[in-house]
Amino acid sequence: MKALRLVFLLLLISCTSITEEIYLNSDGSGEYMVYSDVVSSSRDMMLGMMSSIYPDASEDSLRQVVEAQIWADFPAEVDSIIDFTSRVPDSVKNDPESQKYLDKMEMFMRGSKEKGYLNSGMSYKFDAVKDLEDFLMFLNQNQAVGSGGTVGTDVPNLNVKYSFDGSSFSRTTQMEDFLDMSDSTAMMLNVMLQGAKSRFIVHLPRKAKNASSNQLVEQKGKDVIYEFELLKVINGEQSSDVKIDF
Repeated sequence: MKALRLVFLLLLISCTSITEEIYLNSDGSGEYMVYSDVVSSSRDMMLGMMSSIYPDASEDSLRQVVEAQIWADFPAEVDSIIDFTSRVPDSVKNDPESQKYLDKMEMFMRGSKEKGYLNSGMSYKFDAVKDLEDFLMFLNQNQAVGSGGTVGTDVPNLNVKYSFDGSSFSRTTQMEDFLDMSDSTAMMLNVMLQGAKSRFIVHLPRKAKNASSNQLVEQKGKDVIYEFELLKVINGEQSSDVKIDF
C-alpha cells in the first residue's frame, strides 16, 4: 500500500483535526468516511486574525462575532452531496478500472448550527478491506484538480494496511520518509498541524471484546474510538496502529 495522502491534503486545506470512520459489516464489507469540521477550522482561523486586530477584546466576545458570521452563510441544516466529477480528468473518468471506484465514492457536506458542526469530506462503500486499500491507492495515484490533471505534493507517505477475519479488525500504519521536503514546507507543515488530531472511529458488527490500548479514547458496545496527534505520527513519535477483537 503506497502513500495515503488524502488525510494530509484535508488537513492542509482545513488546518484542523480530521475524523476517519469505518462502518464494518459481518462479511467484511462496509463504509469508510473521512471528514473535517469546516466551521471549527474557519472559526479558529478567523479568531486568530481578529484577536490580532482587536487585542483588547475578550475571546468570548470575538468568538460570538466570528460564529455569527460563519453560520450566517448556513442558516439551515446542510446535507449535500458535492459533484466532484468536474475535477476528475477525462483519462480517469473514462477508465473502467477507475470508474468502479468513482461510482462508490461521494463527497459530502453535512451539519447545522443546532448540531454545532459542518462536516465536509468523503465516503466510500467497500466490498472488503482489500477493496478499501485499493481505493486509497487509487486516490493517491489520482489527486485530480480541475482539468490540469494531478497535484504533486511533498507531504509524508503513510502506508496503511487493514485486516479483517470475521472476529478481529486491525490497521497498521508506517510513516515513510518525507518526499523532497524542503525546510519551508516542513516548517509550514509543523505550523499548520500544530495541535491537530486524527480521530479514528470503528463501528463493529458486534460488541467489542478487546481493543488495543494505544491512544484508545473509548470502547463502548460496538464502537471503538482512538485519537492521535498528527505531528507525532508524522515524526514517528506515535504509532497509529490499532487492533480490535469482537
